[in-house]
Amino acid sequence: MEQTPQAPETTEEGSAPLYSLVAGEGDGFLLGQAAGDAAGGAWELGYSAVTEQATVIAYQLIEHRELDPQTMLRDIRELDGLEGDEPVYRGETAHFRSWLDRAAAGAAVPEEEASLDGAPRVTPLGVAFRRDPARVVSEAVTLNRHFHRDAASLAAGAIAASAVAASCFGQSGVDLVAGVSEAVLPALGDIADGARGAERLEHLGSDFGRARSAVGASGGREALDRMGGDDSDPIQMALTGLALAATVSTRPHLPLEEAARVGGSVLGATVGAMVGARVGIRPWPWVFANDTWFAEIGRRLVRGPDEVRDLPIPYAVEFHITSGERPGFY
Repeated sequence: MEQTPQAPETTEEGSAPLYSLVAGEGDGFLLGQAAGDAAGGAWELGYSAVTEQATVIAYQLIEHRELDPQTMLRDIRELDGLEGDEPVYRGETAHFRSWLDRAAAGAAVPEEEASLDGAPRVTPLGVAFRRDPARVVSEAVTLNRHFHRDAASLAAGAIAASAVAASCFGQSGVDLVAGVSEAVLPALGDIADGARGAERLEHLGSDFGRARSAVGASGGREALDRMGGDDSDPIQMALTGLALAATVSTRPHLPLEEAARVGGSVLGATVGAMVGARVGIRPWPWVFANDTWFAEIGRRLVRGPDEVRDLPIPYAVEFHITSGERPGFY
């Protein structure tokens, strides 16, 4: 297992920039995401649909190094029993479940309501395009437009993907928040284009300022309160997660736990991907199925080979879990 020497924890003010050594250049993102998802408890026995979607997307990125929208949407729907098979999604959010139902009825119409669902969905893009910040944002927004029409929801995804990308190179503390803002703010026009509620983006610059002050908060609730306290606002929630992930600790699981307390599996998974991208492949304090599978997916997304034929089919893996057969990757 790769271990990352960690800098001391941030101060309450979070004013000092902190750095940690690069560990795997992002290969621990999906393992961390599954850990944060499991901590959130959307599915009582482990990770949920939040991580299942990211896994499907990571497979396509490993094989082709880009996303084909139609193939991606079909692969995501396949886990819902696209051709009459048994659905294998677990613990879906209400917004994702509604999208799946609309898609099954013949119209995969993007969700109108604000949602944080797009944040953990785009984490593989942050790793795949980590060396190109502008592309990370554009790819995240393009992917999430298939699921969300709300501008704040699209912005939350861009924040999450950018944070994962920066974490691949060990960014942390206020430097991480600053780096994400430098990637996302220039793209606000593109994010707002055709989106509902675009006026929410007018305050994103000041929101990033509050996120800097939230780095080093004592817990998830304090971080969210510093952001404004509105857990229905995807931007506030994404930046709460960013502030939690930015805090370097000798116990990397703590930000995941705090994120899960205030945002369940969706925020827990998002923060898990950010922290996992920074600390690399490592054991987490709680048990969940398929950990070695997630580690291998992360390795291949970072270093190749660009091949998935020797990996298990995602539907088959999830079917084994939901059907009660022997869980895990063997």
